[in-house]
Amino acid sequence: MGAMRDDAYGLPVTTASTAALTTYDRAVRALLGWQADAPALFREAAAHDPGLALAHAGVAVCMFLEERFAETKEATEAARAAAATQSERERGHVEALTLWTSGKVDDAARAMRAHLERFPRDVMVFQRLYYVYFWQGRFPEMLELTTATAPHYPGESFALGLHAFALEEADRCDEAVRVADAALTLNPRDAWGVHALAHALYESADFDTGVTRLPPAIHPCRGLNWFRNHLLWHLALLHFARGDYARAAAMSRTVFERAPSSIAGDLHDSISLLWRMELAGRPMAERWQPFTAIGRERVNRQGLYFHVAHIAMALVGGGDWPAAERHLAIVRERAPKDRTGVVGDVLVPLVEGLHAFAGGDYARTVAKLEPLRPRIIELGGSRAQRDVFHDTLFEAAFRAGDAERAGRFLAERLARRPDHFWRGRAA
Repeated sequence: MGAMRDDAYGLPVTTASTAALTTYDRAVRALLGWQADAPALFREAAAHDPGLALAHAGVAVCMFLEERFAETKEATEAARAAAATQSERERGHVEALTLWTSGKVDDAARAMRAHLERFPRDVMVFQRLYYVYFWQGRFPEMLELTTATAPHYPGESFALGLHAFALEEADRCDEAVRVADAALTLNPRDAWGVHALAHALYESADFDTGVTRLPPAIHPCRGLNWFRNHLLWHLALLHFARGDYARAAAMSRTVFERAPSSIAGDLHDSISLLWRMELAGRPMAERWQPFTAIGRERVNRQGLYFHVAHIAMALVGGGDWPAAERHLAIVRERAPKDRTGVVGDVLVPLVEGLHAFAGGDYARTVAKLEPLRPRIIELGGSRAQRDVFHDTLFEAAFRAGDAERAGRFLAERLARRPDHFWRGRAA
């Protein structure tokens, strides 16, 4: 084992290179902050010390998130080889992260939990487990994680931002606003803190405050990757919720449609905004076409359940029914291979319901989507993101002339968050 030093969180790192460790610490901060330079910094750290296993693991994480899978595999193998003779902390860190980059999500989650019991300040493992829970719809576990682990990060805006969002998803919005504000007081450039604030204000139906507070909160968050667009999506969503559809549509054009992106996060947000406009009776017509084209290219790339559902929306939204049917057939073929049952029990009928809505068969939409309501959460995504599926069901009930269901859904929707569109439906 080589020379040992401590990283910025006081944990052991096997390296004799000051430059490698300093650059690695910068890379970790960049990854926590959604900075675009995180991959380059991890690579630079590995160049300073090719034996720095943690840096290779960081590259693997970044490449996996960018869907650059050949590079993910290369970095994963390099991390495992380098870690084999290093400290318990480094071996556990690499094992937990590279199980995830190898697609073994459940095994990775177990390894991450075990590792954090031993090393709660291993911040990259903390962050990654948090997002595993997010994309599995395991929000109680996400809140338990931040409640238990955030105290190990005193004075860290990052930990407060994660906790604030977990509080919001638990419908503890007042607490979420306070914790997000505390994070931003510590670090006004904390993008996840801004994100948590946006969610909490939106779910509190405090739309006017949201459209006032969010622009100056987003402004200091410089150097972000695609996540800057996601923050702007939240601003567009606040405008949409308060009934300023023209402003929301204009933001869709400038943020997402000017340079359509196939990055998963960008793509979800682009498609979701257009679909919400359609729900509000504002046809997007040719504006679907760039995203339908991207969806066509991704028919065979299944990935996250949440992603698959949005690809379905893009294909039918743009009227490419042959591609939509091929996509649905692939999803159906995937179902027997899915041990969780989510694909067959939730994703397949959801996609069928989205097809029915786009085809104008609103009664079939209701029949497909209503039984899924308790399980939509298993697709992952936030409450705000998942609303696009629930709102499709609610709007279908109105368009089907199903007065009993429409009235029941409307009362529920207004009690939770009285958006302008739904208040109009009640008028």
